[in-house]
Order: sequence, then structure tokens, then C-alpha cells
Amino acid sequence: MDATMENKMGLPPPYEQVPPNPAPPPSYFATAPQPPEVQPRTVVVTSTPTVTTRTTTIKLGPGPTGTSCPNCNKPIVTRVEYVSNNRTHIVSAGLCILAGCCCGCLVPYCMRSCKTANHYCPQCKAFIGSHVPS
Repeated sequence: MDATMENKMGLPPPYEQVPPNPAPPPSYFATAPQPPEVQPRTVVVTSTPTVTTRTTTIKLGPGPTGTSCPNCNKPIVTRVEYVSNNRTHIVSAGLCILAGCCCGCLVPYCMRSCKTANHYCPQCKAFIGSHVPS
């Protein structure tokens, strides 16, 4: 079979002959290039600005408390808003189960001792902190 007959039959062309011993790759050790000259580096040192935050602990009670507002730095007596929390709901559910009527379950929602007291500044309206009953 000749090459034209192979192409007509869809066969691939014959492979080329490779020389029996190819030349070895060049040696990298005999003629090593000289290392490039090292340039001195310029180091730029930058510092991040430090932000100091005041973390003062204010003792807050269940009622209005006299303190200094951390936002406006004025001496104030806090304005208190009472908010229901998990304890309020649990006590209400317990009373409902124990009393057997729904009237007893409303009592914790009327008591300040079962709610969280959120303290606010009366002048700048900033949140000061909260008192969670124990």
C-alpha cells in the first residue's frame, strides 16, 4: 500500500523515523549564568492610626439611674423603657400551666421585675445600656 491509498482508506499517515540517539540537553552546571546584581530595596514603613475607644462600665439599675452620658458627656438621669424578654414569656407560660387559666399569664407582662430595663439619655436620646433582671 502506498501513502495515497492509506489516506483514501482513512488511515493515519506513517510516523516519521526518530534518530536513534537524540542529542542530550545542554548542561546547566557548566555554564551557569551569573546572578543578577542585587539592588538595595527601599522599605516604606507605614503605621495604622490607633483608635482609642472608651469602654466604661456604667452600673445601671432596674429604675432610672443618675450617670454621665457617654455620648453627650452631660450628667443625666436615664429614661427607662421596659421591654419583655424570655424570662417574661417563661414565667407567663408557667403561670398559665399552674393556674389553669389565662388570667394569670398576663401578670408578668405588668411587672417591671420580669422585664429588661433599657436606659436612654433624655437629652440626646442615645442608648446607654440595659439592666436584665437576674
